[in-house]
This record gives sequence, structure tokens and C-alpha cells, in this order.
Amino acid sequence: MRRIISLSLLLAACATGDLASPPRTPAPASAASVIATERAFAARAGEIAWVPAFREFVAPDGQLAEPAGLVDAVERLNAARDDGNRNLFWWPAYAGIARSDDLGFTTGPVSFDASREAQGHYFTVWRRQPDGAWRWIFDGGVGPIDEAELISPAAVDVPTLPVADAGAGSASLAAAQVSALEHSNDAAALVARLAEDAQVFRTRRPRATGASASAAMAIPSADISYRLLRAEASLAGDLVMTLGAARWDGEDGAAQGLYARIWQLRAGEWQIVYDQLALPPPAPRADSNSPHLSPVP
Repeated sequence: MRRIISLSLLLAACATGDLASPPRTPAPASAASVIATERAFAARAGEIAWVPAFREFVAPDGQLAEPAGLVDAVERLNAARDDGNRNLFWWPAYAGIARSDDLGFTTGPVSFDASREAQGHYFTVWRRQPDGAWRWIFDGGVGPIDEAELISPAAVDVPTLPVADAGAGSASLAAAQVSALEHSNDAAALVARLAEDAQVFRTRRPRATGASASAAMAIPSADISYRLLRAEASLAGDLVMTLGAARWDGEDGAAQGLYARIWQLRAGEWQIVYDQLALPPPAPRADSNSPHLSPVP
């Protein structure tokens, strides 16, 4: 009996202590972790060459953008020749992260030679793995753009996307909602989904923000059509990456490219906060077998 009474008193004391303690508020997610990982990734490329660095940081389901479309990054990198090239250099100019701290992205200038002068623009999407490490699930870019510099490599503070106030509640629900929007909306309808602070990138064009973002979405054609190939959402259901194929009528007939977007849930509405379209898809450089952000000829 005394054992039962003692146990009851102990449980009561624990319960009282829990009630008396203030509830713990999770620390807000910060894009600093993906920015640091991106910088570590770039540093490793300078230390051990880009091929082994890419192999080191790729997720098992990572994908790359190539002329034929999206390809399995692990297979592509395993087949790539390690040429010892340490002249691939890049640095973040903008980043974002999900409320659940499991999905994020960085984007910024990239250099392909020892000059380290910005010659193009990259985009990397990161997912936290079961062991807690960040690994990229998509790596691509639009190749050369006007205003490629954007930010100094030595910049300490990198602009970031504000973290969402709430999510859809689950990754599956968020992915389904965004997929439905991409399947049902034409280009004009997607423009209506642009956030006020959205960033839009097109090959050989300057970064478009604010009022210019809507006009940039119509490049290269107002009649552009999209086909969704992949959607990845955060556990909180507030951030979604979409990848897909784009088609339009060009001067020489039908043309195609690859697009990548980041959607964020804001006040219950899905909005596009980042959009890029490579014109045409990235192609390997003649002097390198690098799959990373190859500038369009």
C-alpha cells in the first residue's frame, strides 16, 4: 500500500511540476543552417574538386537538370569523370526555409573559372535527412543572367525569405494542393499567384522582382505551358518545391525548357516566391563534364 501511495504522490508531484513549468516554445526555423551548408558545399568543391563534393552532398533522391530533362543525380555523378576541377565556385544571395526546418533552398551567383567572377546563377533545394544532415534534392540554374553578381562572395548577411506563419498541416496535403494549382492553372493564372516579394529568373535576363516579376513570367512567351514532374513539400506543409517541363512556340518552332519553383503558404493562400526557367535547359560545358549550373551557350 505504501508503495502505491508513494508512487501516486510521485506522479502527482511530477504532474504539478509540469503544470508549473512554462510551456516550451520551439525556436523559430532559420535559413542560416542551409546557408551554412551551401557555403560548406562550395568550400568542399574548392578543396576536393566538384565531382566528389557533389557526391558528398547529394541526397539519395537528388535530381539534376540536363538537356534531356531531370536526371537521377546519384547515377549522373557516379558516371561523371573526376577531372580534379576546383574552379567551380558559388555563393548564396538569397535563401529560405520551412517552418518545420526540413526543407530549404539557396540561390545565387556562380563562377566556372579561376577568376571567380559571377557568370551565371544557381538554385539548390535542400532536404534534411533522417540523420539531421542537409542534402540537396535538386541542383540547377538558369545559366548566364544579366546582373549576375547580385551579392559579394564575402557578404555576411544573406537576404532570406520570411518564414511562413502557418502550414497546411502535412507534406502530403501541401504537395497535393500545389500540384492541383500547377495542373489546372495556365501561365496567366500562375502570374496571379506571384508573391509581392517573388524573385523570377530567366536566362540572359536580370533578376525580376516586384512589378517586373509578372512581366518576366511571360518570357519567352505568354503562351508558355507547364507540365509538373515533381513536387516536394515540407513536413509543416508551408513550403513546396515544384519541378517540371515548359513548352512554347519559339522563332524556330516548338521550344522547351525546365522550370523550378518555390511555393509558400501565406494567409491560407499558396503563392510563388521563387520561379526560374532555363532557356533552353542547361547543357554541359564543352571544357568540363560538370552537371552543375552549366551556362547556356
